[in-house]
Amino acid sequence: IEARIGRSHELAERVVSGSLDIALAWHDGTILPYSRHVAEVQARWIGPAKPMQAGHNGEALPLVLFEAPCLLRTVATETLDRAGLAWRMAFSSPSLGGIWAAVAAGLGLTIRTDIGLPATVRAIAPGVLGLPLLPMMALHLHQKDAELDPVAARLAEILLEAALDTLPEGARFGEGLRAVA
Repeated sequence: IEARIGRSHELAERVVSGSLDIALAWHDGTILPYSRHVAEVQARWIGPAKPMQAGHNGEALPLVLFEAPCLLRTVATETLDRAGLAWRMAFSSPSLGGIWAAVAAGLGLTIRTDIGLPATVRAIAPGVLGLPLLPMMALHLHQKDAELDPVAARLAEILLEAALDTLPEGARFGEGLRAVA
C-alpha cells in the first residue's frame, strides 16, 4: 500500500491517471467516473485562537491561503469579491502547517472546515468582522474503477469510517457510490 496526502485536485488527477486507487478529497465540480459523495461540510472562516479586533477600519482583509491552484483559496476570494469586501494575500504556503502557524500568529484569516482545527486557531462566525457566509464543501471518495481489488476496497472502507467519525455536527451525509456517464 502506498498512501499520499495532497491537494484535492492533485489527488483526483492521480485517480484519473490510475496512479492512485482511491482519494478522499474536496469536490471541485469535476466529474470523475467513480465517485462517492461522502458529505457536505460547512466551510468556515478561521482566525487565531486569541480574540481579534472588531474590524479592519476599511483596510483589505488579510488572507492566509494555500498557493494557487486551491479550491478553498478560490472559494474564499470569490466569496469576498461577491460580498464586495476588499482582501489582500498576506501569506501563502504549500503546507497546512504553514497556514496554521500564520493564522495563529495573527497574519490573517483562512478558510477550512471544522475538521482537524488545532487549538491555536478557531472558527469565526459569519457576520463577525463583517465576514460573509461561506458555502458547504462536498467531500468525495474517488476511485479509479467501479470495483476495487480487496486491499484497496478495505482501505476505502477504513478511510470512510475515519472520515465519518471526524465530521463535525451539521455535516450532511451523501449518497452511495455512483457511476457517472
